[in-house]
Amino acid sequence: MKDIIFYIITSVIALSGWAAVFYNHVTSVPKISGQVFQVMVGQMKHPTIADKELTSFTTYLYLINTRRSALHILDYEMEALVDGRWQRLERVYGIHAIKNLNFLSPEGRKIEIKNFSDNLIYRKNLPVEFGKPLHGWIVFAGDRSLHDKTIPEYRLTCIDAFRNKHVVVSKRDQFANIFLLQDLADIVIPEDAITNR
Repeated sequence: MKDIIFYIITSVIALSGWAAVFYNHVTSVPKISGQVFQVMVGQMKHPTIADKELTSFTTYLYLINTRRSALHILDYEMEALVDGRWQRLERVYGIHAIKNLNFLSPEGRKIEIKNFSDNLIYRKNLPVEFGKPLHGWIVFAGDRSLHDKTIPEYRLTCIDAFRNKHVVVSKRDQFANIFLLQDLADIVIPEDAITNR
């Protein structure tokens, strides 16, 4: 009888040790969560093709790591749900180098984004850490025809330094309050532009 009790106790201890190892492994693997906080849809000139216009998606991201290991994001991809199909948007690289960026409301009034270049998410060079959000702007672009489309969902892919992909899907009707965006991102939006697309 003593042998059976000893066997049961040692088995429980061994299993709890393996459970602790498994738990530590799972919680140490980074996992990105968060949301596409808000998207301002506009128009921009194509950087290399004269007289070609694109639809711009000036996007504010809010990311957190639900696990305890920090990680760095190497690149971002985004898709838009257009007419029931996911359509890839192209990342606009080097936007921080463009001087005199203008953001206008549909009525032509200026949308003021203070320190836009400094608040680009990829320029912050910070890891995504547990309990400490990483947030900022990023710009994507697509075909001109997308400007007048109603886009119900966006799918963001964060590619980390190890080339692992973390996918975050955000619905337009779940975007953050525009007034919260103004506080968080230091942006001034005219009344005529305060609409969710």
